Amino acid sequence: MALARNKKPDASAIAAFGAAAEARPDDAAAAAAAQARTTKVTKPSPVNAGEEQRPKSSLVRWTDEDLRDRLIDYSKRERYSLQHLMIEALKIGLDQIEKR
Repeated sequence: MALARNKKPDASAIAAFGAAAEARPDDAAAAAAAQARTTKVTKPSPVNAGEEQRPKSSLVRWTDEDLRDRLIDYSKRERYSLQHLMIEALKIGLDQIEKR
């Protein structure tokens, strides 16, 4: 299928787009319908029996800023992504904790 290049814009389509963008609904019914569309509530997906939901991400609140700075400096120096380095450090640390 060939691509159409340098196609001349349709002036009537541009004018219609501009008119629609500038038009404002005058009646309350149209405004209420627009408001009803924006307040849709989504339900969480059901969890299968026997499964528990586990987060795929976590937020770290740094209580030890020196540790944060060490991780950042090491990741820059060794050219690791901070995400990869943090996961590896958690794995190694957890292995050491479980050996106690």
